[in-house]
Amino acid sequence: MRPSVSLRFAVLTSFLLSGCANGSSVNEVTGPAVSSSSFRTLVDLTTGLEVTSGQVGTFNWVGQSFVVPETGSFGDLRFHFYDYQKAPVAFGNLYLLTQEYLGVPAGLNSSVPGLVGRSESTSGGLYTFAAGTVITGGTKYWVYTDAQGSFAGSFDTDIITGGDMYVTGFPTNPFRKAQASGRMVNGVFVPAPAGVFVDANFKLQARAR
Repeated sequence: MRPSVSLRFAVLTSFLLSGCANGSSVNEVTGPAVSSSSFRTLVDLTTGLEVTSGQVGTFNWVGQSFVVPETGSFGDLRFHFYDYQKAPVAFGNLYLLTQEYLGVPAGLNSSVPGLVGRSESTSGGLYTFAAGTVITGGTKYWVYTDAQGSFAGSFDTDIITGGDMYVTGFPTNPFRKAQASGRMVNGVFVPAPAGVFVDANFKLQARAR
């Protein structure tokens, strides 16, 4: 059972976090269609920081990598981050790439290397992509936002195998992998665990092709 968190200290300025390590626990959800529209939930991550008092937040540009856990191809992609109330959030445009991006947010554009597609809408806190944007099972992808926003993450726990969160808090600073942060537990500061990298809370849905 994860200890509760007193969050008087935890204003996560630049989230002080970086990516994902091997040997992590996994919270990937794969499986059946989520509605009659045949959307499948490929990844759904909601574990991480448990807020028991006060408020917490981060306001950054964010990225996340993941491996599509099923076989086959998928289109009609829908993606969103979660906030700390586990509600969907989407801000700016979301760029889907086949390779890591370590540049500044302004470098995300139609000519960025490895571009698969850019979201077309953020309606209802959900990034949606054109029907022709397709991802393949077993392949690793990266997504990055070109705007700042508030979102939840795992804080000091690695929650997805093969995935990494990326953040930057300033437009002139490049994205970096998100490293674990320390926390207050029962009034005592517990340093960040060595070598642990963290993840954003997010959900990916698509239709099988």
